[in-house]
Amino acid sequence: MMSFLCGLRLYSAVGYQWFLLSFCSWGIANLTFAQSSIPKTKVALLLSSQGVEQTVSYEVKRGVEVFQVAHPELYQLIKLKMVDTRGSLEQASSLVTNLKEQDFSYVIGLRNGEEALWVAQFAEVNPMLFLSPLSTYSKVTLGKKNSFQIAANEVLQGAALARFSEIDLERKKILILVNDRSVYSQAFAESFIKAIQLKAQIHTEIHHSNGTELRIEELESKLNKFKPDLIVICDELTRSSVLAKYIHKKDPSMPFLTGDIFGNEKAVKSLLKEVPNIRIFYSSLWSGRENTEENRLFKKHYRELWKNDNPSQEAALTFDAFLILTRSLKLSGNSRDLDRVRYFLERTTFETTQGKLDFMSSPTHSPIKNVHIKVTNAKIHKHVKTLRTQWKEKR
Repeated sequence: MMSFLCGLRLYSAVGYQWFLLSFCSWGIANLTFAQSSIPKTKVALLLSSQGVEQTVSYEVKRGVEVFQVAHPELYQLIKLKMVDTRGSLEQASSLVTNLKEQDFSYVIGLRNGEEALWVAQFAEVNPMLFLSPLSTYSKVTLGKKNSFQIAANEVLQGAALARFSEIDLERKKILILVNDRSVYSQAFAESFIKAIQLKAQIHTEIHHSNGTELRIEELESKLNKFKPDLIVICDELTRSSVLAKYIHKKDPSMPFLTGDIFGNEKAVKSLLKEVPNIRIFYSSLWSGRENTEENRLFKKHYRELWKNDNPSQEAALTFDAFLILTRSLKLSGNSRDLDRVRYFLERTTFETTQGKLDFMSSPTHSPIKNVHIKVTNAKIHKHVKTLRTQWKEKR
């Protein structure tokens, strides 16, 4: 009725003109008030300010800022709270419990596998929807209805790196370094070993450490006896850097292969500055080369905000996580109904920085994605190739 009245031809009578204009203005004002009075959805972002994770968290925050600039109409749907886990599982569990008590039903964040797994398990018993942009530990989503991963998990990365080590690097003797106290390390090593065992005439040896003890004497013995032509490091960034530098100083020609933990350019430059010529190939969770609308938008706004820095995988995947959640919230029309929001998360094909992403093509809430291989050291951070996976529309 209001739009009909607004469309009528205004007659010359001043009083009638005033009535129609006042009526239209009243209707628009009330519509604006109704929209602004809709409560925003409370979303928590979990970060860590400890050690190397500080650099990661810095880029995660940038991802949120870019999303806010690129999609203000979606960002206005949420009320964001950032909380610091300080890299502690105990702190993370306490914070998430408190968030639930404060009526937060949506959580984004965490790279650490142990922390992400705890939150995923908590979200099953105390209904929350959890999106992890950076955790690659497949058990975070395996068998769980309320948790979603944005990154390629360790199964996809392990298979891609096994293929790359055989076909591109042409290596035959691979020493694999595993931290027995890290779920990420164990899962990544297991995925790589399963994939590499399918390759003929490739021999492997495993070196075990326990996180606090690197067992350097045992490592040196295996290096001398086994004489590997490739080192695969399955551990977090700081320990991996220590091991890589030790081996590089003994054999400067030795190449290294690892997972996405080496994707943070600033952290890598800091940790590897003593060995500028080391070669570390790693699987990246994001590539600036993907020619998608969202990737172009993300890179454009990132560079406008921080002209001297390169866009990062942490910022890009955080951007994607907020994009996916807010679009699902918008489609649902009711953020308090978790089942309805989950329905759209599970059945929508999202346009992201890395192209189409859905949670239908995988048996878990972990998407089938391309894996990008890059090479890094203190001087370079360069794309090598993309190993593509096939996306099929579910009919």
